[in-house]
Amino acid sequence: MDLMKDLGVEVYKDAARPAVSEVGAVAGRTVKALLAPIRGFLWCWEKIEDYVEKEVQKRLEKVPEERLKSPDPEIAVPLLQSLTYTAQNETLREMYIALLANSMDKGKENIVHPSYVEIIKKMNRLDALLFEKLSEESGYRMIVNPRISISGTNKFIAGVLPEWYLGWTIEEYDEFSISASLVRLSKFGIIDLMYDRSINGADYQGLWHTPFTEKMLEAQKFLRPYDSLEITATNSVVFVNDYGKQFRQACR
Repeated sequence: MDLMKDLGVEVYKDAARPAVSEVGAVAGRTVKALLAPIRGFLWCWEKIEDYVEKEVQKRLEKVPEERLKSPDPEIAVPLLQSLTYTAQNETLREMYIALLANSMDKGKENIVHPSYVEIIKKMNRLDALLFEKLSEESGYRMIVNPRISISGTNKFIAGVLPEWYLGWTIEEYDEFSISASLVRLSKFGIIDLMYDRSINGADYQGLWHTPFTEKMLEAQKFLRPYDSLEITATNSVVFVNDYGKQFRQACR
């Protein structure tokens, strides 16, 4: 009986092997196919060197020769490494090139810092575009923390509106993506989100009631016909701080 049992186990194992092997092979081919497009995003050093040389040359062609210097390795080395996998992203690529060129200009070395490389590495395209738009104006900007509240109570419907709302978006991105990007930028240290701090004399009501917030309110009224719902919000501010301003100078 033990012999038959052992034989049965071996037969089972042998029968199972081809199936397992086949599944593994199929999965392997699938993963390989899924990873294949990434190869096109990995630039070899020769391609990076050629691109960087041309683009940095353009940016430095009007800089007097006596102001030129080799970049500090703590900036150049991680920057060039990052370009191997972000060079396909034009927005981030241009920031890297600007930072490298400015690090080679003695007249701008006081605004360049190694930490800026890490900030760009953490960014996606939306973060870069949103930061640039926020940087177009100096000083405080109005921002609100909107809610759909149940009238006459302290209750509100969670998750229906974004945590932070500027009243505008960037093409291809929605209000929730903008809110998440704002939080990331604040964690990078280049903007400040100041909750419940408002700008004196500013009219925040326009941010409380926009086509977007009203649309979300109407949708909730349809889902909750027995509740009396309204838009409420906390008035807040957002601004690009000094670190962020210097980061922008160094990367453009």
